[in-house]
Amino acid sequence: MFIDTHAHLNFKAFNKNLEEVIDRAKKAGIDKIIIPGAKIGSSRKAVEISQKYDDCFAAIGIHPHHVDEFIDLGESNIEEELNLFIKNKKTVAIGEIGLDYHVYKDYSPVSRENKKHQKELLILQIEIATEFNLPIIFHCRDAHDDQLELIQSYIQTGEKNIKAVFHCFGGEKKHLEKVLNLGFYVGFDGNVTYPENKNLHDLVKYTPIDRLLLETDSPFLTPLPLRGKLNEPANLIHTVEFTSQIHNISIQELGSITTKNALELFKLTPYI
Repeated sequence: MFIDTHAHLNFKAFNKNLEEVIDRAKKAGIDKIIIPGAKIGSSRKAVEISQKYDDCFAAIGIHPHHVDEFIDLGESNIEEELNLFIKNKKTVAIGEIGLDYHVYKDYSPVSRENKKHQKELLILQIEIATEFNLPIIFHCRDAHDDQLELIQSYIQTGEKNIKAVFHCFGGEKKHLEKVLNLGFYVGFDGNVTYPENKNLHDLVKYTPIDRLLLETDSPFLTPLPLRGKLNEPANLIHTVEFTSQIHNISIQELGSITTKNALELFKLTPYI
């Protein structure tokens, strides 16, 4: 049994064949799928899919790419919307949320004001997670120093307990050490199978198996040998095979341990 802890089945790439994708996942041994939101609309769709399919679960939140939604709607409206989604019994996490300072092609560098709003949005959503005792799915790209400082400050100032996974980890080893010291889980995706990502291979090896989560980030980051095609949860097995080789354990043992990790973090035990 495997759990894909991060698949965007709520994105338009799966509008036409969602049922087929879920069926292929089940046949490939993917027992459960967690669907993260990226903004209000995709969070709502994640909830709707989780209500329709027994083995699908929702995470809700606003990704830093969509910080304008936070600016336009305002803090109280965002909080009201997210609180409504939390009422769904299969909403198991807040995410994916975080900071993103990466300069994307054809886009201007992230402004100081944008970074400020990203941090405000992140803090709001962390507060919602702690209020409802939900784990967090963290996104972070080119912002690990700021994000980890913000999280550590939040924990220390409010003496709060945060349970979380750093999804699609892409920081340096020093950042990974801090993530592990905070007691968080770490997710790696299909890009770990790419030969050029030697640094990621080292980070996967450094991460204890009892802190690993399996994820696809579908429809993105398709693993080898399918790189270049649309990704989906059924492809998780390729990342599993690669990760098991790095840790020199069997696929079955990796599946057993990472499934236990996911069940505990997202409190999925009642749904076994």
